[in-house]
Amino acid sequence: MKVKNKFARIFLVRHGEVTNRKNIIYGYLPVPLSPKGKIQALKAGIFLKKKNIAAIFTSPQKRSQETAKIIKKAIGGKIKIITDKNLRESGFGFFTQGLTRLEAVKKYPKQCLIYNREPAKLKAGESLAEQVGRMLSVINNEIKKYPGRNLVFVSHRDPILAALLKISKRSFNDLHEVKYLCETGSVLEIDLIGRRLVNKNF
Repeated sequence: MKVKNKFARIFLVRHGEVTNRKNIIYGYLPVPLSPKGKIQALKAGIFLKKKNIAAIFTSPQKRSQETAKIIKKAIGGKIKIITDKNLRESGFGFFTQGLTRLEAVKKYPKQCLIYNREPAKLKAGESLAEQVGRMLSVINNEIKKYPGRNLVFVSHRDPILAALLKISKRSFNDLHEVKYLCETGSVLEIDLIGRRLVNKNF
């Protein structure tokens, strides 16, 4: 008989604000955190310090790496930072990276219209369902390695929100409706109760 996982908290952290003077879609580009973004990451770390975190997992993008390091320093101790490519930015972000929002709409009008109106139907770069698949794969794998332990995952807005929508059994078309919950530096919580993930945010 398999033993069920104990109660644990999973914290999904969006990276801090970046330096983006050209106001482009940065996708996978190695953009650094802005001074404000570093403060946001520090505040996230201070909040997480008392949460008994066992490990930090992060996207390979530079902004997430920097955020994870600041959080680790704030938490203190010998906590590990582990990079996982499945926490990366959305494929649609990569599809349009380097363009301003206006340039993206002009170059990819159909794809941008779908993203803005019916994101559940988006296929350009990567669908939201595909993002959820890789996000939940990481989370579920690490839950098994750290049973009953609180974990932090540093990622990006759309992958985080898509995962939360899936857990809550809501349509991916609600993506833009809940974006306000995932500003840069945000910390969102999922509870693991037995083997069930429970979204605590909406």
